Amino acid sequence: MKDFDYVLARDAAEASAAARRPNAVLKAGGTELLDRMKERVTVPATVVNLLTAKGLAEVSVGADAVRLGAAATLTDLVENADLARVAPAVVEAARETATPLVRNRGTVGGNLAQRPRCWYFRNETYECLKKGGAECFGIPGENRYLAVFGNGKCAAVHPSNLATALWALDAKIHVRDGAQESTLAFDAFFVAPEQDVLRENVLTPGQVITAVSFDAAPARASAYYEVNEKDSYDWALASCAVRLRLEGDRVAEARVVASAVAPTPIRLTAAEAALKDKTVGDATFAAAAEEAVKGATPLRDNAYKVVLLKTCVRRALAAAAARGRAR
Repeated sequence: MKDFDYVLARDAAEASAAARRPNAVLKAGGTELLDRMKERVTVPATVVNLLTAKGLAEVSVGADAVRLGAAATLTDLVENADLARVAPAVVEAARETATPLVRNRGTVGGNLAQRPRCWYFRNETYECLKKGGAECFGIPGENRYLAVFGNGKCAAVHPSNLATALWALDAKIHVRDGAQESTLAFDAFFVAPEQDVLRENVLTPGQVITAVSFDAAPARASAYYEVNEKDSYDWALASCAVRLRLEGDRVAEARVVASAVAPTPIRLTAAEAALKDKTVGDATFAAAAEEAVKGATPLRDNAYKVVLLKTCVRRALAAAAARGRAR
């Protein structure tokens, strides 16, 4: 690695100020950042440590709202019984992430802001489009694990597990920028390649995620499901999180979000529309799954992901419906 300055931020404001330095990066658990630094894909002049900042690791599950500190670890989420009761999709998404050792270090904010796992992006020898180059090597190249939606310009997939579950719950992202606090909706946080291929979210230098929050509505049932290539700690090939509000056996409200199939997490609005006012059951879930994959544009080697996504949608819906009926 190249030498860099290391800042131990005492709070979010100090972290924000340090992050304004030229070529500065934020580090929490570092499980994703350090990989990029070792591969010389990211060569920062300053690394700002968020783990020393006060107040960023708290997890609060109240009667009406949930707040997850940006520096809370994935293990903190997995082991929180109150969170599992009100938002099982979040706990399931955290549990499916990597290995226990990684979950012990990986954080909420880091999981949301992590960069793509595309091997062309991660390999310093490829000057791909996302690193300022002239082309996406994945579109004509080895694309088995790449995007089946939104892949016309860049085919890298977003790897966040938590993003699907939190978006399904209409979570808000709280950001510190100097002395200012702002709140972002999930659909305003992620940036598609067509908007700016060099970035995946709207954060600018000096902006720090401080927390994520969402309503703890007891009438909403959620679930998360993903498919991996093998029965081990592996990146998802496709994933889906859903939220349902049932009135008897009728779907009064639905939210369906997928990841690992596009450059950003995506909300599957056609699937949501197919569920509205329908009776829960296999036929309804299968119809929603078919709607979920309409518009997919698989590449040469990854059409199988379309099938996997349908499976994820059906199984996540079935699990959420079972929870909704049990209430």
